[in-house]
Amino acid sequence: MEGLQKRFAVILLALVGLILLGASAFSYIEKLDFFDALYFTVTIVSTVGFGDITPKTVGGKLVYMFLVLTGIGIFGYAVSSIATVMAERSVFKLVRGIFLMRGGGKLKDHVIIVGWNEVTKSVCDELKNNGHRVVVIVEDDSAAREVSRMGYEVLIGSPLESSIYREAKIESARSVIFAMNDDSKNLMAVLRTRDLSRKVKIIAVCNNDFMRPLFHRAGADEAVNVADIGGRILASHVFEPLVADLLEDMAEAETGLDAEQVLFKARRSFTISELRSMGVKGAILLVSRGSEKFYYPGEDFEVRPGDILVLVGLREDLDSDRVVFEKL
Repeated sequence: MEGLQKRFAVILLALVGLILLGASAFSYIEKLDFFDALYFTVTIVSTVGFGDITPKTVGGKLVYMFLVLTGIGIFGYAVSSIATVMAERSVFKLVRGIFLMRGGGKLKDHVIIVGWNEVTKSVCDELKNNGHRVVVIVEDDSAAREVSRMGYEVLIGSPLESSIYREAKIESARSVIFAMNDDSKNLMAVLRTRDLSRKVKIIAVCNNDFMRPLFHRAGADEAVNVADIGGRILASHVFEPLVADLLEDMAEAETGLDAEQVLFKARRSFTISELRSMGVKGAILLVSRGSEKFYYPGEDFEVRPGDILVLVGLREDLDSDRVVFEKL
């Protein structure tokens, strides 16, 4: 908790401490019920002063004078500071920030999305459909409200500040995806986050191919040219529309065809033919083994423990295949 939130917390703690101190003093010296002492202290500090309770002892009068001289100043400063916080960051920002800090301790293996646009909306939907928890970082209120309405957790702050990633629990995150509209800003944010975590997977949107090496040197594991991918699909609609439809279908997790990556955890090796006989329905397009990749493996190909398989099929078939693999 830094910046304005820290300032707000310090002022609030000082004000609460002063009120509790005054209430305790009045309760002890004036022999008042604690609630009445608390009520009396609040009326003094807030300058309301109804006059229904007054100090009767010398000690009580000294406490009264102390609160008048110090408490009113602290209260006034607190009110003006809270107004400043509301003006500069808005109540929505403050409340959301505190909410996420309270629930942030439970964040683990989540995906941090930086930026809010049409690309990140699709990214969030796809991650949600595949069962991943998402935390979105944005820079303004309007975007935060939209993110919140769509059911995602959101933090407001600069993507170039370390504190926002600490609030998002980057140390326990699975991945960070940078998809802001400015490639230079994405690059600087990659540099910032790689300093904070060496193990988190960083994926960045890079729409200029000449900048891709810079992203990798900055610490990005993947630099994706979204415009290039979208352009290829648009062009395919001209001369091979069925291929374009297939690619778009596979890009969605909810319906139709889908692709899935599976880690083969069986105790022994199995041929593709054996896996078929056990009920695997998806088409196995790729088997990755270390640095080797085997495309379109035949029925006699032997899948070994530790191999990574890429399957394509209907969503219900892939769900069934996952159950088969878990039993091996």
